[in-house]
Amino acid sequence: MLIKGVYDLHVHTSPDVGTRKLDDVEMAQRMIAAGMSGCVIKNHYADTSARAVLLTRHFPRICAAGGIVLNRSVGGINPCAVERAGQAGGKFVWFPTMDSLEYWQLRSSLSGTETDLTGCIPMCGEDGELLPAVYDVLDAAKKYGMIVCTGHIAPASGMKLIREARKMGLEAVLTHADNPNDPYTIEEQKEAVALGALVEHSYFTICHNKTPLEEVARQIRATGCSSVYLSSDLGQPNSPYPDEGMDMFIRDLLKAGFSEKELIHMTVDLPSDLIGRPSEN
Repeated sequence: MLIKGVYDLHVHTSPDVGTRKLDDVEMAQRMIAAGMSGCVIKNHYADTSARAVLLTRHFPRICAAGGIVLNRSVGGINPCAVERAGQAGGKFVWFPTMDSLEYWQLRSSLSGTETDLTGCIPMCGEDGELLPAVYDVLDAAKKYGMIVCTGHIAPASGMKLIREARKMGLEAVLTHADNPNDPYTIEEQKEAVALGALVEHSYFTICHNKTPLEEVARQIRATGCSSVYLSSDLGQPNSPYPDEGMDMFIRDLLKAGFSEKELIHMTVDLPSDLIGRPSEN
């Protein structure tokens, strides 16, 4: 099997505000050469919806999708930005990542150093409940059939978001659930799956020695493969290429005892249901 027909629903390519290992065109060319089927372009600071539409138009052998991350550069938790992304063909909405207040609070706690949190984006008010703007974003995502992802917010807020998104009938995802910067417990992952949400596991955490492969495998086994998809979360200059990462991820999980059928579901069947299939031309 390896990566023939595989999708990577989390790649970081240029153009970007920082250096990336490859751009959209090179990624498409590499995916076609590897026999892959599709990808999702993620950028922490800019909407990738139009980029993905253009990439699919020029490379119809793959299906590319994009979306918007709700960081400061797009106005934070901004329903107007989400609506425009949806109108431009965007399929994903990620809640705050690099500008998330909760993300930096956790990093500061883990490192034992003080961090300037000025301008960071909260998810909840003083009462601990999701901010009204979160619900406005969910309304906009529902209007355009977009998939809601937790981004880098704290698991407590992420679970609140998942519950509300699922109440509204939205497709929802726990973003790289095993990442130690915003780790979801197995119990939280199981609850999300029971609610009908999806769980993402990315190779980045394994590749950069943040989470052992054995732990990722344990978490997938605990929730079951039916609601899990695998991604690379690669594109950093010091990382393998995304297609290489997906190949390594699949090989590692095969060695860990996952069946080819299970891996096809997590890398081909479920992702294709989310973003569609490439042209046969």
